[in-house]
Amino acid sequence: MVYQLCRPIYARWMDAAVLSDALTLPSYEANRSRFLTADWLPTKWDWVDPLKDANAEIAQIEAGLKSRTQAIAERGYDAEQVDREIAAERERERLLGLDFRRPGSPAQGVQAVPVNDDDSDDDDDGNDDAADDVTARSRTEEDQS
Repeated sequence: MVYQLCRPIYARWMDAAVLSDALTLPSYEANRSRFLTADWLPTKWDWVDPLKDANAEIAQIEAGLKSRTQAIAERGYDAEQVDREIAAERERERLLGLDFRRPGSPAQGVQAVPVNDDDSDDDDDGNDDAADDVTARSRTEEDQS
């Protein structure tokens, strides 16, 4: 479909847009093939069991057969935007003391990276360490249940 329909229509649309001055692209004639280069990613359709599809996609990414960027693009999203949203959500969760990740999920690996707070080096009373131990224990107990 891409080769038979999408590419020819896109090329004619681009030619018409440049010729009618709707688009101003310097050196279009000299670099036409570069301007017509596009990634055509058809919509990925989920099958009967979306969980199996998601697990298969995760396995492909982990095996290096597909990138996260490609997987996200196949679903119609921009990987950079998705990454910014995930980072913002994780920061908001951290600030509010929330954790929505399942134990053992791929997202749980992020928890292993310690977050360095500038204030933690200045406290010498030792109470924060005890509070951290209680938080760590309660989170571990929650994860096991």
